[in-house]
Amino acid sequence: MNYKKEYKKYLTSSVLDTANNKIASASFISAFAIYLGLSDLALGIYAVLDTMTNVIQVFAAPLFSKIGQSKKVVLTNYSIYRISSVSMAFIPFLSSDINIRTILFFILATIYAITGEMGYVTFVNWRMTLIKEEDRPTFAAKRNSLKNTVVLAFSLIMGVVLDRFTAYGYELYGFMILFVIVFIIAFIDIILKIKTYKPDVIQEEINIKDNIIIPSKDKEFRSVLITGGLNRFAFGIGTMYLNVFLLRYLNIGYLYYSILNILVSLSEAFSSKYWANKSKRRNWSKIILPMCIIFIIVFTMLTLFNTQQLLYLLPFIYILIGFGNASYEMYDHIAIYEAAKDKLQTSYVTFERFIEGIVTMVLPLLSYTIFKESNNAIKVTFVIAILSYIILFIYYKLKRDKNKN
Repeated sequence: MNYKKEYKKYLTSSVLDTANNKIASASFISAFAIYLGLSDLALGIYAVLDTMTNVIQVFAAPLFSKIGQSKKVVLTNYSIYRISSVSMAFIPFLSSDINIRTILFFILATIYAITGEMGYVTFVNWRMTLIKEEDRPTFAAKRNSLKNTVVLAFSLIMGVVLDRFTAYGYELYGFMILFVIVFIIAFIDIILKIKTYKPDVIQEEINIKDNIIIPSKDKEFRSVLITGGLNRFAFGIGTMYLNVFLLRYLNIGYLYYSILNILVSLSEAFSSKYWANKSKRRNWSKIILPMCIIFIIVFTMLTLFNTQQLLYLLPFIYILIGFGNASYEMYDHIAIYEAAKDKLQTSYVTFERFIEGIVTMVLPLLSYTIFKESNNAIKVTFVIAILSYIILFIYYKLKRDKNKN
């Protein structure tokens, strides 16, 4: 096995994979769902669906510990994952009824989310097993930079294509072109994964009960669970209606929407190296505390400023979002894995995702019972996000001060 050669393959595949995830979930599919006519609540649920389905990861570790993380099984699951997202392109041709469109959308979106969660832990485990510990921060920084470059290019294409086609009354055809691009990226990624070396993963066989009990009883890992859960709730409640807020209530155009996504990608790309350097000593308070401050500022601005002011401030806000995203990605892709006990990494990572899923399930319930579809209701979610990040900041600061003593 040629380490440098396989390192490059894993880097390229990871870039294509994460870029496609970002394209499909954050911008493109959300805009397409709005075109289909889905309600605010449906769009909000979709925004957090991939995190809600994290709960099934608690079954992934026992499953893959029994089948040995078979490359054939994992790649079959991954292929279904990618095909389900592209299949959404057929929805407008199947029905014009909003209810039927919503059902079809969520069937495909749920398959996409579940197969994505099932495959997530295996690819992380393969990558972390192959890549040397000292190379992990550099790998994460390179991946984030390259990923965001791909997203940047796609976002610019997306904005121009959709605005041009919409201007001539052919918005649907603009989306079809973009679905084709997503399919091409996915196809290249699948071929590359087939040809990439799969390292021998040492994973102790574990059942569902142990997969929950062992990580939950680990006191050292508990801080990771609290941090991940609080962050997922705060970020989830703050962003679940953000795309709706921009496209439906601020009425921004596709090109401006794309530029905002480009700014997020650029911000993540340029700040990744900075956060990688901060991560080298594994002092995670230097990651989590600044991240909390960044998102408190972001959601405060979204709450306090009016529509006209926000139209000018959105670029700055999205730069901050990218900076905050890049910081947590370092924690998410390194700290969670390294905090796990040896040979039980799959169990620990999946259990952490399980906790994130449980926490996120509260969000649609909260939305359905409390919030009505309006601009002001969405701003209430921003306020809750601010309060949640303040709680996370206080928790992590107290934890840091306790460790110093």
